[in-house]
Amino acid sequence: MKKNTLLAGIAGFLMIIAWSCQPSDTNKTQTEPVAEAPSKPIYPALGNQAIAELYSKADKVDIIFYDLPISVNQEDPKSVKNTALYVSPAAPNITADCKPIGRLSWMSNGSIIREADVYCAPGCEYLLFIEDNKPLAANAMVQAGVDFFKNIMSQVDKVKK
Repeated sequence: MKKNTLLAGIAGFLMIIAWSCQPSDTNKTQTEPVAEAPSKPIYPALGNQAIAELYSKADKVDIIFYDLPISVNQEDPKSVKNTALYVSPAAPNITADCKPIGRLSWMSNGSIIREADVYCAPGCEYLLFIEDNKPLAANAMVQAGVDFFKNIMSQVDKVKK
């Protein structure tokens, strides 16, 4: 009986070795691992009610540019309301390559009611709303807003030359 057990063990061992030496089909179907793209922060868009509130309450706008030697202050009610209309209710496409050009602050009675970092480059045309120094929401910028910021930047470029 010991001889049969020994033979069965040897046979099992040889079967395992034979099976492990077989060419595997997994190489044919196996693909190289794809590097995962870094996760992008996704922020909800401010809703129509928040945008309407911004439009109705803001009485002054300050824009501070990070890399330009200017700032813009608006106190004219029409200009302030136009700036609020630059906010689209749609969520933007945010990529890691985008860099803010400045900070836009809407004020009411001397207090800031909303702040947003302005992104205005090809593929990066949106406002990232900030609250307590943390991103809160992101909204695409309408074409009129993109044109407004590009116009300011082009005027500064003309003066530099």
